This record gives sequence, structure tokens and C-alpha cells, in this order.
Amino acid sequence: MHAPVTRSTTAPRLHALLAVCVVTCAPLSGAVEFTTAAALLAQAVASYPACSAWHVSGICYWLQCTPVGCSIRTSTRFSHFAPDLVVSTYHDAATHPWPEIGIPLAAASQGLLGTLLGVDLADSAGTHSQTDRTDKQRRFRDADVIGHPAAGLPDLVTCPSAVTPFVPYYQSTLDAAVWRSYLPAELLLPASWVPGMREVGTWPLNTWGNLYPRTGEVVQQHEVKAAAVLSQRIADFITRPAQPHVYAYVASGGTRRRRGQLVWDPPPARENDPMGGLWQMNVALPTPCHVFGLNDTASPVSYGDAMTTRSGSYAYTLWRPYACCRVRGQIFLGSIQFGLW
Repeated sequence: MHAPVTRSTTAPRLHALLAVCVVTCAPLSGAVEFTTAAALLAQAVASYPACSAWHVSGICYWLQCTPVGCSIRTSTRFSHFAPDLVVSTYHDAATHPWPEIGIPLAAASQGLLGTLLGVDLADSAGTHSQTDRTDKQRRFRDADVIGHPAAGLPDLVTCPSAVTPFVPYYQSTLDAAVWRSYLPAELLLPASWVPGMREVGTWPLNTWGNLYPRTGEVVQQHEVKAAAVLSQRIADFITRPAQPHVYAYVASGGTRRRRGQLVWDPPPARENDPMGGLWQMNVALPTPCHVFGLNDTASPVSYGDAMTTRSGSYAYTLWRPYACCRVRGQIFLGSIQFGLW
């Protein structure tokens, strides 16, 4: 039968794979201020060998019955990371890092919110630096999550994704009451009050920022790290059901039959853990896949250096770990697993 994989056995091996990727995978192009669907698709395809960690991971057993009798059939189980979601954080909708999709989405959601509430809860983020400000480490950004164009690639040697390409799963304008802290729903959660309980990085020596409260404001001197923390916050709640936000739940955990395959969907997003999802920057600088919160305190170069944009807008792809095998019978009997997950 399928045995669950624990973080303690899987994460170290994936960290080793990521270390190889960081050394061998050069950025695909120079710094940019925005991306397109074609560029996202091209980057995902080019990065697939390094980011997916595709491998045969086991054998599935099925009971196939016909009018003349029953037999046991097998199918190969394989596992890989897949580019599921594009998470964008931006200062203003006009500078959205994926403008062909993000700008119309932001305009539509802002108009819908104004119609429903009759008030403007979604003005500009307004955190460009000013010379007379003394709180320049406080940053606020709007954000959205859109299905990655590559999530709809043919299921020839990949698992069917739980995500639909180009579908919006989150728009902070519609979630303005909580994202902008008008309603303190996140403050009801213990992790919002306990230092070090949920941190991106290793608290207290190396932390990029607190995961909770999962709102649009973060205290971080480096704006690229601030974008990373906000992206991790959003991934955290959209991959979990019944969170105090307005969003479309992204299926996580458990098994589902999807397009002729039995699919083990990824676990909910989790900081500091490769099995909680890998991140790849799309804007400003295409990067290898990695986890946020890596320790850079011993280096003179910080994460995000030479990656800043003029607009303060950034986009990341979230790669999530899937496993699947082809359905070859009416009843799934179980699986033998020998892969990383």
C-alpha cells in the first residue's frame, strides 16, 4: 500500500537536488519589468528538467473485472513538480508583472467590489519610498494568483494538474477587508502572536519575515524578500480550505481520479520545505527553482540583490509536487512506492 512520505526523509534529498540546480541552472534572460503567457510557458518548458525532479516512483495495482473474470493489472507510478500557479505582487495594477492577464483582472475585480460595496477599499498600495518617511521597511502590496499556462500541458508523461490555466484563484482587491486588515480575522490565529511559530527562514537568526498574519503588509528592508514573504502567505491559505480570505481553493492533499489518472495531489504549501512547493522568479529575473528563506547571512550578497524592479512588482511560479499512475481497473488495490515521494 502507499506509505506517506515524511518531511524528515524527503526534504534533505530535495534540498540536495536544489543545491545542484542553483549551481547549474543559469538565469534564462536579463532583468525584466513584466512577463507574458508565452514567456511563462517557455520558461517552464526550459526549466522542466531541473525543476520537475521527474522520476519513476512506484507501481500501482488495480483489479480489472470483466464478464469472464477478474485480473490484477499494474501501472507505473511517477512523480514530479509541476508549474501550477503564478503569484504576482505589485504596487499598482498599472504595473502588474503579468499585464495581459493581471491588469484586466484587477480592473474587473475593483469595479465589482465598488459595485457591491459602494465604497473604495481598493485604492493604490501607496508604498513607494518618500524622503520624509521613517518607516521604509513597512511594505504593502496588492496581489493575485492565476493558473499557470503550463498547467494545461498534455498528460503524456506528467500528472494532470489540479489547476486550470489562466483561471484566477485569488485577487487581493476582492479580499480587501482581510488583506488590508480592515477585518482582523488573521489576528485570531495563534501564529500571528507567537514569534518564530511560522517564519520564512530560520528564526531568530535568519528570517525573511513572519508568515502570519497573512495580510498585504510586511516589514522587510529588501523588497524582493518582501515579495517572497507575501507570495508564501498567499500560497499558504489558497491551498487550505476554509481560511478567513476570499479565494478559490486549490486542491491539495489526498488522491483524486483526473483525466484517466489516479493523482496524489500536492500537500498544502509550506514554508522552508521543498515538499511544500518550489518557487521560481519570473519577474524581474528568471531564476532556478528554490525555497524561500535560504540562509544568506554568511554572504555579502543577499537574496534578491540585482533583482529589484523599478515598479516594485514581482511574479513567481509555484511548482508543486504531484504523483500519479494510469487507471487500469475498476478498483485501486494500492501501490508500492520507492521514489522521493
